[in-house]
Amino acid sequence: MRSALLRRFGVSAALAMIIAEVMGVGIFLTPAEMSRTLGSTTVVLGVWAMVGLLSAAGALCYAELGTRFPEAGGGYVYLREAFGERCAFVYGWMSLLVMDAGLTAALGVGLATYLLVVLEGPATLVPAVAIACILLLAVVTTLGVEMSSRVLRWTALAKLATIAVLIIAVLVGGGESRATGSAVSMTFPAFPVLAGALMGAFFAFGGWWDLGKMSEEVVEPRRTLPIALVGGIVVVTLVYAGLSVAFMHAMQGRAYASNDAFVAALGSALFGERAGKALAAAVVVAVAGSLAAVLLGAPRVYLAMARSGVFPASLVRFDSRRQSAPRATLVQVTLACVLVMLGSFDQILGYFIPAAVFFLGLSAAAILVLPRPPDDPAIFRAPWHPLPIIVFLVLVVIMVALFAVGRPMQTLIGAVVVALGVPVSGFVVRPGVVASRHTRVRDEP
Repeated sequence: MRSALLRRFGVSAALAMIIAEVMGVGIFLTPAEMSRTLGSTTVVLGVWAMVGLLSAAGALCYAELGTRFPEAGGGYVYLREAFGERCAFVYGWMSLLVMDAGLTAALGVGLATYLLVVLEGPATLVPAVAIACILLLAVVTTLGVEMSSRVLRWTALAKLATIAVLIIAVLVGGGESRATGSAVSMTFPAFPVLAGALMGAFFAFGGWWDLGKMSEEVVEPRRTLPIALVGGIVVVTLVYAGLSVAFMHAMQGRAYASNDAFVAALGSALFGERAGKALAAAVVVAVAGSLAAVLLGAPRVYLAMARSGVFPASLVRFDSRRQSAPRATLVQVTLACVLVMLGSFDQILGYFIPAAVFFLGLSAAAILVLPRPPDDPAIFRAPWHPLPIIVFLVLVVIMVALFAVGRPMQTLIGAVVVALGVPVSGFVVRPGVVASRHTRVRDEP
């Protein structure tokens, strides 16, 4: 199968995609919740540093794999090359029915929740507004990669500017409570609290790996992928750490029942009664950028599946001018809207995150299975091999275990849906009919 994908994502666009997607619905709530529950600046910064470091280790592996196989599909391609077509199909099945649909639905619900805060609408409208937001941003992404790139750049800049203003305002306006700082920073949380913080931090970093799906459209992958992947994670880590320090500084000597109450009270204290709406509007922009990035990247996996003959090619026919696949996006949006109507935000998270994390680790582990090529100016080689992948797999195992214990029912449902892909692969994946490896497919009229 041929495709009209062109290399249009340079360093700035790729970096904006990572920042826009990662800094989504948890941009304020996760740092606020960690600041509220951990009670220690040192521990908060330690959690962000650890998850950021481990994520950077995974990003190094993805950067190498992305330059070795600069094809649309990311994890699907890496699994196909390392473990075969059947394993790759189960990943694609998981992406279609669990990860992409679940992430789209979760972001839609988060976007709707904050949009209704801004508009002062009732919470009962969340499902309807979420579906409307998903459809609207789906239309934006189908207008073409150029339009999507602009949305990603502007939302990334808006997020960073809003956060900078918030951090400065907190640090400048929170001086009255500094006396209690040393006491707060000396406490150490119980293990369940620390485990919850690790889960929240990992979720807050989620999505950086989606750039791998765009490898076929990245300009100079050898240069762009490592800079965007690792650089994006560094930026996000610094932003989250800065927000957490600001929140810890502002909340010293105060108590809040929930992170929602904390964010609202913080905004009112800094900027007045309208600040709650201002922060909600900032979250709307943040989540909109994340949702646009997810909708842009997901169809590339289905394209890789179609090239392997395990997905209907008619559904992933890319527009040669706009670089979009409207039919594939429609499939993703339809499944996401079903999940919006069936589950709450937390239920949707528990449904897709464990399966997504498991396959993220498995696809990164392809670097251990595939023989490493000799030095090649077109291929980025992850430094200190195999240390980065070992470090990253430790994080993956910890995260899957924590989610399985913390949300057993949703984790089980997601696992069952993924497991159904195994017998289905027996009917879909035909022996001897495999996409030609190491080929670069181009231009469909």
